[in-house]
Amino acid sequence: MKKQFFIYLSLFCISFGHAQSGLKLSDYYQNPIIYNPAYVGASSAIFVKGFYSTQWLGFDKAPTTQILDVQSLSRNERYGLGLSVLNDNFGAVQNFNLEANYALHLLLTDELKLALGLKVGQNKFSIDYSMLDIYDGTDDVYNNGNLSENKPVIGSGFYLSQKDWFFGVSIPNMLQHRLKDEFQRFVYGKIPHYYVTGGYQFYPAQDWIVKSHILTQMVKGAPLDILFSLQAHYKRTFMFGINGQPSGIFGAMVSARLNNDITFLYGYDIANTALGPYSYGNHSLGISWSLFRGQKNWDDRLENDKPYLIR
Repeated sequence: MKKQFFIYLSLFCISFGHAQSGLKLSDYYQNPIIYNPAYVGASSAIFVKGFYSTQWLGFDKAPTTQILDVQSLSRNERYGLGLSVLNDNFGAVQNFNLEANYALHLLLTDELKLALGLKVGQNKFSIDYSMLDIYDGTDDVYNNGNLSENKPVIGSGFYLSQKDWFFGVSIPNMLQHRLKDEFQRFVYGKIPHYYVTGGYQFYPAQDWIVKSHILTQMVKGAPLDILFSLQAHYKRTFMFGINGQPSGIFGAMVSARLNNDITFLYGYDIANTALGPYSYGNHSLGISWSLFRGQKNWDDRLENDKPYLIR
């Protein structure tokens, strides 16, 4: 029978609000290139980041996410180029995205900057029936093998910023897809997600920067989802932050920068929902490396003053 199969799909859709993948909103926050291509070239460095996230530890085949982000700003600082890879697994369901990102950087005034971004790529959605506990293997839904479909990804976004604030809007994939089986039965759907983000940073004391962020996710047919984040940075080297979603997820994150080039990040979220008592929480690990061309003096690396810079 199809019971186990539809349990997986129902959990997937309900838990993530018809999301493109199973990422938590805090995962999007820590990897802005996934939802806004205008972020590419956010700093003048050649930048590489690896990210790993788990959810619902304690559940068999719980969601896991891996992200690779490579990007660079041109030497004349007019445009940014990047490549991002996202692999998201939830039980028998897998989403894999390979995306190229481009951003045009414009100086509107001496202080006001605008970045316009474009994302193009491909998404592969698949279901591996061998991972399911199938009651009746002769059921029609299993006879023709695993389900798999490749679809294009086209997204866009912008960032508007000054020294201490920013505002951005983006659609990581403007295309709508409906996956059907060989009998034309609806299996899974993807609809556009809209993201609005903004933030402000202030300086409470010498060597300290406090950054406040808000990230809003809007999806047709799903409740508005908002992430609030507050980070305290000390000497641009150590960071401690807290974040929360009214939907019931709260967490904290810490990071440390080594030799001004390598940054380690750890985050932990816990859900205040019906699943919370049965899970060990959600963990995130990240490591990033920045190669600054011609900027040996740390004080000259002004990109770290940008309020939207997330590493």
